[in-house]
Amino acid sequence: MDLGITGKLAVVTGGSKGLGKECARSLLKEGAKVLIASRSQENLKAAEEELSSFGEVYTFRADVTRKEDVESLFKRAEELGGASILVVSYGGPRVARFPELRDEDWYNSFDLLLMSAVRLSRLFGYRMKERGWGRIVYITSVAIKEVYENIPLSTTVRMGLAGLVKVLSRELAPEVNVNAVLPGHFMTERQMEFLRAKAEEKGVSLEEAERESAEEIPLKRMGRPEELGDVVSFLASERASYVNGALIPVDGGLLRSTL
Repeated sequence: MDLGITGKLAVVTGGSKGLGKECARSLLKEGAKVLIASRSQENLKAAEEELSSFGEVYTFRADVTRKEDVESLFKRAEELGGASILVVSYGGPRVARFPELRDEDWYNSFDLLLMSAVRLSRLFGYRMKERGWGRIVYITSVAIKEVYENIPLSTTVRMGLAGLVKVLSRELAPEVNVNAVLPGHFMTERQMEFLRAKAEEKGVSLEEAERESAEEIPLKRMGRPEELGDVVSFLASERASYVNGALIPVDGGLLRSTL
């Protein structure tokens, strides 16, 4: 299937590792040019070396919680001809139960999970609309639809991002489609953080914690990061032209919610 994105520039934040990097890889395989952003120059260099064999890849060091860095990233994308695709990915907030969280944790999570998306969308989204075509895909979490005791920050703040998806899917239409994917359990560094916390809380080995988590999933396994990357590439493509304002779980059937 030709996704119709050959030669288009995609900006992927948090693109130097984890799910963001796999999104970048998938987009490159489909013919897009990719500008990946990350806070770590070291991670960017490693990612560029790994991904360059798949296509035209650029890197830019940026902390998306900083307004100035977001503006600089936008300017760099404009220098490269302007972005047609924006994939918003980033690390998650602190893993801790509600009583352990401080005000600082809440403010930091708000900046990371919501305000970064607001600033990125404000710049990239309206520029895409001016150009007449665009796709925005946010990588969020199944925590929007199901509560997990050790990530109240994720559930609470990401609900705001779900609202942003709906707002922008109307505000930027019909030129720009805006959607989000809700990853379940994928084997990433972030998932290992969850598993370590689960193992410590239950007093079991890391291997046992992983086995128990996999058993909760109807497909009986953790997701592979590239499986999410391919869904994101589809949503970023011409083939997803009538998908707009959707919050799509990619979780092997983990969520029990019907909504």
